[in-house]
Amino acid sequence: MKNFIKYILQKSIGLHNYLYLFARYVIFKVPYDKNEKLFLKFLELVDDGGHVLDIGANIGVMSYYFSKKLPHSVVHAFEPVPLNRNVLLRVILKFNLHNVKTYGYAVGNKNEKVKMVMPVLKKVYFHGLSHIDDKDSLKPGKRYGVEMKRLDDLEFLRNVKINAIKIDVEEYEYHVLCGAEELIHKNRPLIYCELWESENRRLSFSFIQQLNYKIFVNWHGKLVGYNKQKNCQNFFFIPAEHCHQFKL
Repeated sequence: MKNFIKYILQKSIGLHNYLYLFARYVIFKVPYDKNEKLFLKFLELVDDGGHVLDIGANIGVMSYYFSKKLPHSVVHAFEPVPLNRNVLLRVILKFNLHNVKTYGYAVGNKNEKVKMVMPVLKKVYFHGLSHIDDKDSLKPGKRYGVEMKRLDDLEFLRNVKINAIKIDVEEYEYHVLCGAEELIHKNRPLIYCELWESENRRLSFSFIQQLNYKIFVNWHGKLVGYNKQKNCQNFFFIPAEHCHQFKL
């Protein structure tokens, strides 16, 4: 029934208008949503006054909160899917997010052109599941050719202090981390990462631990070291040398 309603709305008011209204709705409900408000817990840990990276900014919900909660920081929002990015730009304009800069390319471990796909199921577009289509999947969806770049190769990030990174790129997180090894080693940012139980999670954990980071989850309202707790998808990567300041 929910997907049928989505289909009717997307069809009647247009996909772009639907996504914009949906972005505003999610922005409103984040503080009340059990899973989404974990990001607000992450924001409490971040120092204002530096630069933060929103990797997989989608339609701008987390960029909004980065901007409002860290008004003296510069927010770099990366969103390669044109439709999503257009909505992101509209959100920035609507809420006067003056400290948000956007980039229309994907982030990974190579500098090359890649395919992105926004899945379509029963004529319903699932913008939040947009992902790199590196296996040339035949599943239905709206496809785009986009540029992918490594964070370590972006000149504008070379001489700034990066305090935090959020990564939500649908099973491509490990590749993003690999392409940012130098940046992470130099800046030691706090990292918030959504990871489903998969090989991508295992590789991401191994990579970040090799950089001397500790992995935490929000467990019953408190940050605790990850010990294979069930039903956890949102992870806090914190440099080992900074854990004491958060009393972890």
